[in-house]
Amino acid sequence: MPQIDEHLKWCLKDPKRLIKTKPDSDLAQKHVKKSEYNYGVVQTLERLKVYDWAFNVGFYAIYHCFLAILAKYGYESRNQACTITVLLTLINDNKLDLDKDLVTQFDTLDVEKNITNPTVRESRELSTYGVHSTLIYSS
Repeated sequence: MPQIDEHLKWCLKDPKRLIKTKPDSDLAQKHVKKSEYNYGVVQTLERLKVYDWAFNVGFYAIYHCFLAILAKYGYESRNQACTITVLLTLINDNKLDLDKDLVTQFDTLDVEKNITNPTVRESRELSTYGVHSTLIYSS
């Protein structure tokens, strides 16, 4: 996976993208708490049938889980592509037992050329920036 290795090096060159730190279980737990909070918001939005925003908040609920994993392994990321690259690196190095296909659904790189479904990021962007809404207004 040379593309992943090169991208990881690129990420680590700028602290605004990715920082290698000491493993931080406290920070990891804070990301988990944020994820749990976001998931509660998702459930509320789904009950209200506000699916486009539920999708966006759901994305960040999962993303905070990813950030928790990075904190556990000693990384702080401020870039979604770099977050995914670290996760894929940990999986490839057999340090993390996580379904690679799940992670690549959030991929912002074309690391996996054979994926035919749109990534979660693409779906989230359509939901956020598109003009179609799944809001159902009650009369």
